[in-house]
Amino acid sequence: MAKKVFRKVSFLSKVFSKFLVCVIILLGVLIALKGSPSLRENLYKYVFKNNFSFGEVNTVYEKLFGSSLPLTGSEQTSLVSASKIEYEESDPYKDGVSLKVSENYVIPIIKSGIVVFTGEKEGYGNTVVVQQGDGVEVWYANIKEIKVSMYDYLKAGDILGEADGSKLYLVFTKEGEILDYKKYI
Repeated sequence: MAKKVFRKVSFLSKVFSKFLVCVIILLGVLIALKGSPSLRENLYKYVFKNNFSFGEVNTVYEKLFGSSLPLTGSEQTSLVSASKIEYEESDPYKDGVSLKVSENYVIPIIKSGIVVFTGEKEGYGNTVVVQQGDGVEVWYANIKEIKVSMYDYLKAGDILGEADGSKLYLVFTKEGEILDYKKYI
């Protein structure tokens, strides 16, 4: 009985401490913004003119504070695969690469990140854009049926869906610049 009470207190103290840290950070930022008009102006310029990397923020937060939710186990299960994409051949395609994969290939996530776009992109078909913790955005395209939603946090190896046919398109970008796909696959 005492063990059960201790677990509840421990769980509640974790939740409360994380909430308290968030409140302190928020109040500190609000006080700093109110006291310095130039800081406020620079922050607005940065936020509205640059691509903000939620993946990087999440990675730093998890290193410093652990998971955003203090749960010891997960009730949900998800499909997990190897985080390496298996393909037969690759060819440059538009801004990225076209990979020849097996028919109805199950597409794994290369690196952990947050889904920042799901939908149709011209020339690519159904596309999911994942912003990784290192700031690189990866477009996974030509997906038959997308199995993830906006703002889902995906870990390396989680499944996006199946390739539509035997082609998978990948594009790698960082801060609006197209990156060489050879470094990432």
